[in-house]
Amino acid sequence: MPLRESAMPNTPPQGPALLASRIREYGANPVILDLNSYRFIKENTKDEYRVLTFDEAEKLFLQYLTKYGDQDVIAFSGMITTLRWQEFIAKISRKYQPKTFLLSGGGLATQLKAGLFQWINELDAVAHSEGDDIILLIGKHLIEKKNNNINFNNSSNPYFIGNINGIDRYVYAGDRPKDLERLPFAAWDLLETDVNGNEIFEKYIRTPVWGADANNSSAAPFKMKRSLTTVS
Repeated sequence: MPLRESAMPNTPPQGPALLASRIREYGANPVILDLNSYRFIKENTKDEYRVLTFDEAEKLFLQYLTKYGDQDVIAFSGMITTLRWQEFIAKISRKYQPKTFLLSGGGLATQLKAGLFQWINELDAVAHSEGDDIILLIGKHLIEKKNNNINFNNSSNPYFIGNINGIDRYVYAGDRPKDLERLPFAAWDLLETDVNGNEIFEKYIRTPVWGADANNSSAAPFKMKRSLTTVS
């Protein structure tokens, strides 16, 4: 979801890329639609940027569905400032993918937890805190539900919190992975190009993270030609 909308994006979505790597290990075929990667020069300006409009984002969403097909799960990630975007994407996700499992994670979900259902009624679930292991449990539960191997909505499922506003809701609580060495690196290849061939990942690398041209709080006088962030 778009962040710091007035500046060029310089930090790729590492959280979704890490979780994509994690579920790949178990046979999933994830796709990342990175709405934050798009910036356009505003009309009648030389150095002021804008993000996608809602109409542009909806068209891009449909392009991804056309290429990759129906999705079993659509998961959002973003900080508290992405609430309005998550509200919008939830609506179009439900519009075009009425049977998909809608899930929100990341900073916004971790902050609000079950309270997020009051803001985004289309959601099926919220996953808060660390997602590396909980994403596997969510996938396992959904496979079991699809195969009718479990009674998904009863007291034996500790993540089912009841029916709220006519929809069965789930809250998944992540935890710190016990073996960090076991975790895979981020699936940056999923960001190499978008459906239109735009080089998303390369654009991030070419945008300075720090230094004189970064347009952020950095006071460093040096310049960067290529850079990439990580978390360790």
